[in-house]
Amino acid sequence: MKAVSGTIHGIVNIGKYNIGSGANPGYLYGGVAASPALLGVGWIIGPRIASFVFVGGLLGWVILAPLIVLATGLPTPPLSDPQIYADVLNLGGGNLETGKFIWGFFNIWGSYIRYIGVGAMVVGGLYTIFKLRANLASGIKEAIIGIKGGQVDAKKRTDRDINFKFVFLAIGALTIPVFLVYGMISDNWPVSAFMAVFAILFAFIASAIAGYMAGLLGSSNNPISGVTVSVLLITTLILLGFGLSGTGAFGVAILIAAVICCAAAISGDVLQSMACGQMVGATPKNQQIAELIGVLAAAPILAFVVQALDKAYHIGSPDLAAPQAFLMAGIVEGVLTGEMVWPFVFAGMVLAFVLILIDLPVLPVAIGIYLPFTLSVPIFSGGIVRHITNKFIEKKYGSAEEEEISDWELAIKQTGVKPKEKVIRTGLLLTAGLIAGEALMGVTVAFLIIGGFDFAIFKFPPILPAILIWLFIAALLAYIPLREIFVKEE
Repeated sequence: MKAVSGTIHGIVNIGKYNIGSGANPGYLYGGVAASPALLGVGWIIGPRIASFVFVGGLLGWVILAPLIVLATGLPTPPLSDPQIYADVLNLGGGNLETGKFIWGFFNIWGSYIRYIGVGAMVVGGLYTIFKLRANLASGIKEAIIGIKGGQVDAKKRTDRDINFKFVFLAIGALTIPVFLVYGMISDNWPVSAFMAVFAILFAFIASAIAGYMAGLLGSSNNPISGVTVSVLLITTLILLGFGLSGTGAFGVAILIAAVICCAAAISGDVLQSMACGQMVGATPKNQQIAELIGVLAAAPILAFVVQALDKAYHIGSPDLAAPQAFLMAGIVEGVLTGEMVWPFVFAGMVLAFVLILIDLPVLPVAIGIYLPFTLSVPIFSGGIVRHITNKFIEKKYGSAEEEEISDWELAIKQTGVKPKEKVIRTGLLLTAGLIAGEALMGVTVAFLIIGGFDFAIFKFPPILPAILIWLFIAALLAYIPLREIFVKEE
């Protein structure tokens, strides 16, 4: 209805400073997406990880981007392009001059800063693979035994899996359509054959990592971004070595990353399902068959949903930023056209090595650098709300982290739920609802827009109501999990 603004931007002139060639005006940018879902994400990942994401955002948007603006000046948008003109107006809330400044700031981030995040993501992803090398080796060993027929049927129903031979025959068969798609896009069949095998092998590694991390620590710790970006950079360098360029090579690189990313995402989902199934006594084989049916049912529908989102909101615009897709496109174009800003990528790699040496998580900081600042702020805000919740729990029950129990295990726990656990579970269910609800409504509204329904009240929605409603939802997120404590105290 455009009754409230979904994203709030602001920019401030901090005066002229003589850096580089001549004196350029300096600017500081700030913004926040009034998103209940991102509040929920911040609450789920907790204050520590949310803080690292925010630190990455501060480093990119509040320190490095203003310095580049001072050295080079703000880029000017080509307003002759209708899409860019509309984006500038949206960024400025209808004010063209303000929108031009904000667009320039985003251009600096998109052209330079996010590649620091790329470098950090690559090192973070490779470091994750290195840390899990023992688990990967055992997984590969088990798979080889399965291929050779060493797997025997488990006597217990709750230990029965789909036969390994069938699994690997199916993977081999599915390599063929992957190869055909790559060949049709690139028109280079020998390279496509090599890249199809490459994609399947790396999908296996990505699945092992994602499944392990999601099954052990939860989906919020699934390093899909780091692994996908790392493999995408390696892929584009291999394609460059083969002498491929142009849209065909772009398509193959993105589709290799897509295979790996989807495999990792589905692997995390499967491991979550398997862990829950283990607790309730499910048969793994039946769960695995159900997962296959689920993927086959969802895949074609998702294609229509993504097309609908693009038609309604235009993927990559301020209305649907899609930072990861934007990042992947930038890597592919940068490497294959020879225009990659390697100094910024190397700077990100150095940053990642420093974080590893001082034992701090790399991927959350890298994510904060390549995300728009408007996304980092609400994630951090959700982390603050979770910190407040934890403090109330500690005050009432002594500690918020007393039992070693994961979020997903807590969410399905049926008996013996302690008051402290009930608080966390209530918060998990509420935040899951915020995330799922915003996603479902976003798709629903997209189909309404495509259908020609226009319920807009304002052309450029007001900011103040958005801030008030968002703060109210944040207050609810703090209150609802804790309300039983408050009632007992009264």
